[in-house]
Amino acid sequence: MTTVLSTPDLDQEPTPAAPPREEHAGADRLRRVVRTIGLRLVVPVVVLALWWWVTSRELVSALIVPPPSAVWQALQDYLFAGLWNDDLVATVRGTLLSVVAGLALGVAIGAVLAYVASVKTATYPYVLAFQAFPKIAVAPLFVVWLGYGDTPKVIIGASIAFFPVVSATMAGLVDVDADEHGLMRSIGASRLQELRHLRLPRAMSYIFPSLDVAVVGALLGVITVEIVGTEFGLGRVIAERSSYGDSASVYAVLVILAALGAVLHTAVTITRRVLPRSISPR
Repeated sequence: MTTVLSTPDLDQEPTPAAPPREEHAGADRLRRVVRTIGLRLVVPVVVLALWWWVTSRELVSALIVPPPSAVWQALQDYLFAGLWNDDLVATVRGTLLSVVAGLALGVAIGAVLAYVASVKTATYPYVLAFQAFPKIAVAPLFVVWLGYGDTPKVIIGASIAFFPVVSATMAGLVDVDADEHGLMRSIGASRLQELRHLRLPRAMSYIFPSLDVAVVGALLGVITVEIVGTEFGLGRVIAERSSYGDSASVYAVLVILAALGAVLHTAVTITRRVLPRSISPR
């Protein structure tokens, strides 16, 4: 029996190779980014359109809701002209210091409460009571005691950012899969190795979502103290312009604060993505 071998047709054009998988992944990633940006622009566009419609029909007094054009003019006159630079820097600095202090204290105390049951039993009710205490009620006292600098702002801001981080740290360190914990024990892992490779990555998946709440809380605490009385800060601008009846400037500051909150949220997201996967699982 004779086997006939077929020879390739040299005149036939070669079949084009499939595009690399990386190109498909890059295109899909770009589409997801564009879609996400588009969806997130829907709300501000709708709000801006409603805002313009209400003010153009004069349905509300301009003292209560100024037109978008007046707010834009206030941004040009004060922010873009550099008159609010010191206030913006003071608010950002106070917020960042508050977040760092609240994060450090929250992780440290949360770890102690998670590992030492007797300490948690003795102190956690008081942690809850401290969180329920109205910080704005004591803000004027801190200003009187500590002056008009960053210290009272950081104390109030950190005290608000502190609690969500404590709760998230406790939950993340305790909520460990039983099989994974048994595997670590079976291979003779030390408590430090167990913390590094099992509990810490698990806790990070709790801590990072809590940072969004902590950042907003820190910003609100800083603004509260600045309204009560500080030398510089966007809260001081709100109090000052409100006393003059300049609602357009007040709205301009609110727009700045909204943008600042978005920037801080983006910073948290980027930080999570750049951390090693062994520390911050995706």
